[in-house]
Formats: sequence, structure tokens, C-alpha cells
Amino acid sequence: MIYLLIVLTAIISVLLIIKILLVVSTVIVLPITRGAMFHPTALNRLRIALERVPMKEGELFIDLGCGDGRALVAAVQRYGTYALGYEINPFTYVLAKIRTMGKKKIKISYRNFWHENLKKADIIFCYLFPDVMDKLAEKLTRELRPGTRVISCNFPLPGWKAEQVIDDHPSCHGDPIYVYQVGISSHDQVD
Repeated sequence: MIYLLIVLTAIISVLLIIKILLVVSTVIVLPITRGAMFHPTALNRLRIALERVPMKEGELFIDLGCGDGRALVAAVQRYGTYALGYEINPFTYVLAKIRTMGKKKIKISYRNFWHENLKKADIIFCYLFPDVMDKLAEKLTRELRPGTRVISCNFPLPGWKAEQVIDDHPSCHGDPIYVYQVGISSHDQVD
């Protein structure tokens, strides 16, 4: 009985420490993220997005704020893409590094994607807060080349016309997935 109590106390302590680390790392990057916290994309939603946006082997899939790296892993496993994730939260960066350890086609960069040029991307994936979507739309308009696809979970890119809006699947729970293609559903074709 004492052994069980010790094990249970140890498990609870570890979980508490992990939660504290997550909170502290979120507070550290608060000025940059404007309050956005790590919220992993549900695996069903990720699967749906990847089914509806076919990719070619060797294309570059970039995840802006990659969290634990699950979107990167899924894209590489499904299509054989190369994947690059940007993450500035130290805790989730470590999670992403652990999840992608040994996967040669995936690179996790501990950098602020706002300071990176995204022109080499074939596919951009993001699950960001609505208050940064205006700024993101401007950045993507400046940097992406024609044909680049953008997948945005939950929130649209203001001023862009979605090529498709995925909200017809029960796993989406009414949270749409917006898919854009630069030059086809470009910023000059407003919703």
C-alpha cells in the first residue's frame, strides 16, 4: 500500500512539474505570441486536412508554431514531404524535438517565424489565433510564390478567398479548415 502511494505521489509530482513548465514557458513567450497557448491540432482534423490537400514527395511543408510537431510527422509519413517547423515556446519546442527525433526529413527550428522568409514553402500549415491572422496574411502575400498552398485551422486569412473550406466532416466539430492556393485563391479575391 505504501509503495502504491509513493508511485502515485511520484506520478502526480511529475505531471505537476510538467504543467508548471508549460505555464512558465507560455508566460515567457507571451509578448510574442499575444496570449496564444499550445493547443495541439486534433489528429482527426489533421488527417482530414492532409486527405483534402494532396502533396507530392519532396515538397516543403512548413508549420508556423509547430507545437509538438504532430503535423510535421503526419505530412512526412503520409506524403514523404520535407518538413520544417518553427516554435518559440521552449517547452513545446522540446516536445517537438523529442517527437521528431531520428526523422531525417523533419527539422524543428527554435525561431520566431515572423522573422523568417517563407518563400521556399510549398505548403504552409498554421493553427494560430485570430488576432495575428491579418499580419500573417500580409506576410504570406509578400513572401509566398504562386502555387503555394496554405492550410489554416479554425481561422481564415483576412482578404484571402479560400479554395476550399472543410467543415463538412463530423470530426471538425464546426471548426473549419481553410485551404488557400496563392495565385488561385489569392489575396486580391476577397471572401
